[in-house]
Amino acid sequence: MTRRTWNETAIEAELVAISAELGRFPKRAELTARGVGGLWSAMQRNGGIDAWRARVLAASKPGVVAGTTHDAIARRAYFLAQERGGDPMDNWLAAEQELRAA
Repeated sequence: MTRRTWNETAIEAELVAISAELGRFPKRAELTARGVGGLWSAMQRNGGIDAWRARVLAASKPGVVAGTTHDAIARRAYFLAQERGGDPMDNWLAAEQELRAA
């Protein structure tokens, strides 16, 4: 069995697809039954379940720009800082621009 790498893009893509199919945010057991049980742990490591639930909910609402809340920008800026270091303000602005473009 191949181990899957979960980055933020892969997490979001899988969650949006499953949530659209179910009409709601999936439960842990449902992810396991679909063969993507590691997704639950990946969500916990990358912001938490509640943050992903809010992000997927925002993505499903027309007219709402997903991922542009203060917390989402702060979280992305944190990960940018971990990846590349640099000035915190530059990371914040890059995160904000990246999330608004998504």
